[in-house]
Order: sequence, then C-alpha cells, then structure tokens
Amino acid sequence: MGRAEERIQKKMEKNPAVECNKIQQDFYPELFQKFSETLDPRNLSYVLYPNRIMLGTLYYKGIAGIVSMQSMNAKFNSEEVSGNLRGFMGEEAAEYLPHYITENEYLERLDPQELQDIMLDIVYKIIRRRSFEEARFMKKWLVIVDGTQLYSGDRKLNDKCLERCHNKGTEKEKTSYHCDVLEAKIYFGESLVASIGSEFIENNGEDAERQKGMSQDEIKQDCGAT
Repeated sequence: MGRAEERIQKKMEKNPAVECNKIQQDFYPELFQKFSETLDPRNLSYVLYPNRIMLGTLYYKGIAGIVSMQSMNAKFNSEEVSGNLRGFMGEEAAEYLPHYITENEYLERLDPQELQDIMLDIVYKIIRRRSFEEARFMKKWLVIVDGTQLYSGDRKLNDKCLERCHNKGTEKEKTSYHCDVLEAKIYFGESLVASIGSEFIENNGEDAERQKGMSQDEIKQDCGAT
C-alpha cells in the first residue's frame, strides 16, 4: 500500500460517510439525479418518498454494510441520520426515511432494468476515465461470470425458485427451494469489481428434473455446460 492509499484509508477511518460521498461525487456525481429519473412504479397519489430517497436510502444501506432491511430500519431511525442522509441525497431534512416494509413493496414493483441501466452507465463512466486501465489484460477488460445463491429454504418465494428434492421416494422426502443468479462483473483491480448484469437461473422441463438434488456448484457447472 502506497502513501496515497494509506492517506485515503486514514481519512475513511475518521469519517467514512464523508469520504464515501467524496468518492461518489468524483466518479459519478449524477447518481442521485439518475435515481430521480427512474420510472416510479407506484401510484403517485400515495407517494410520500420520491425515487431519489427510496433508492438513495438503499444505497446508503449498502454503503453502511447493513445486512437486513429490519436492521436498516433500526440504524436509520434517528432525526440526525435521516437529516444527514437526505442532505447527501440533495433533499431537504425530514424526521424519517422510508420504512423497510415500504422499501420492500417498492422493490417488488420496480423494473430491475431501471437499476441495470444506472449500473451500466456507472461502468461506462469509469472506463471512460481511464483510471483503472492497469487492471486490463492484454489491453482487454476482464469480465467474470459467477453464480450466487440468494436464497435457500423450505418456502417457495416466487416462480424463479429452483427445487431440490431430498430423500426422494422415502417417507422423509422433502422439497427445498433456492434462488440462484448468474452475474457478470467487470474487473477494475483487486479492490474494485463492478456488476454489469445478472440473470436468475431458471430451468424448465428436463433441466428442472435433472437438477433436483444437485448441489449449487453442480448446478453452476450444469448451466455453464448448457
């Protein structure tokens, strides 16, 4: 780690939110404007929080490393935090940020392509800056494709869930469900890998029957082979 990196790390330790905002402003200052321009899937007659705040709150949830939506609700439930985050987003201070239930309902309706377009624009801007060209291999950007399991449990969340049958044909036969995603990422160096696209792994007919009981790694290999 060089002196410049050490200086950045020390600043991050003192006030990580301010330093993260500086990085965002440097690399992609139009982020919250892009959030505002997304198509709102809700009935506008009942909207309390605009898209900028809905998506901005989730953005800062990720920046803060908060794992669950309920934890976000607890950690952001103060006038000081609400005022600060709204200020970061370019909004007027107010007492509350969106409740996690409101956020979940919003995400269920939001077209994923809206976020996908923003992600691709961020990646395009980073490439155009030429700040990370040393990460290229033979002057080509490296793209990584990987599979990730987002959910595994006894409840079928939606039609995208894959099924896994345990102890088939016995009294202990049981079906579990899992959601797997294939994701493409572009490599900008050891400290920065950016997503450029994702797609749920969905199988029908013979594929679904063949993959019942398979492990996640086996499913990845099977999908790659097909």
